[in-house]
Amino acid sequence: MKGIHWVVFISMIVCMPVWAREGLSIGSGYGAAQIVPIRIGLQKNFDKQWAQGSDWPVGGYWEASFYSMNGKRGPKPGSHRSLEAAAFAGVFRLQRAEKMQWGWPYLELGVGLSWLSQKEIGGRDLGIHFQFEDRIGVGFRFGEAQQYDIGYRAIHFSNAYIGPSNHGINLHVLVLGYWFN
Repeated sequence: MKGIHWVVFISMIVCMPVWAREGLSIGSGYGAAQIVPIRIGLQKNFDKQWAQGSDWPVGGYWEASFYSMNGKRGPKPGSHRSLEAAAFAGVFRLQRAEKMQWGWPYLELGVGLSWLSQKEIGGRDLGIHFQFEDRIGVGFRFGEAQQYDIGYRAIHFSNAYIGPSNHGINLHVLVLGYWFN
C-alpha cells in the first residue's frame, strides 16, 4: 500500500473506538480477473429498527470498509495487478428475532460509495476512481449475545456508467465478524 492508502486504513482503525466500536469484520474471497480481496469493515448499528415484534424485524448498520485487491495483470501495457479501495455503505438486515438451533440467520442488502486507487485491474477498465458498492448477503449470528457473525457477501463495484467505461468488479466474500454490543 502506498501513502494515502495507509492513512485511510490507519484512520479507520484509530476511529474505531470512537465511531464504530459496535462491530469489526474481516473477509476475503475471489472475483472477476482472478481478483482476491482482503477487506476490513467497521460497523455501527442503525439507531432504528423496523417491523419490531415480527419474526423477522429489519435493522441495519453503517459500515466503513477498506479493501486490498490483488489479481492478474491485464493484457494491455500498464495494467495493474492490485488496487486499494475505501467504501462507506448503509446496510439493511432482515434478521430472525428468535434464535434457531444454531443462531440467528439473516439476509442483508446494502448500497454505498467507494473510492478505488486505480481505474483498472486485471484488464477490467473501471472508468473512474469513484464507484458504487452494492451488496447482497446471507449469514448468521451466534454466541450468547449474538456477538459472532459469519456470512457470505456478493459485492459489486460499478460507476453506473457515469464514467467513460464500466467493466465493474464482482466479488464473492466470506466475512467473519465480532459485535461488541
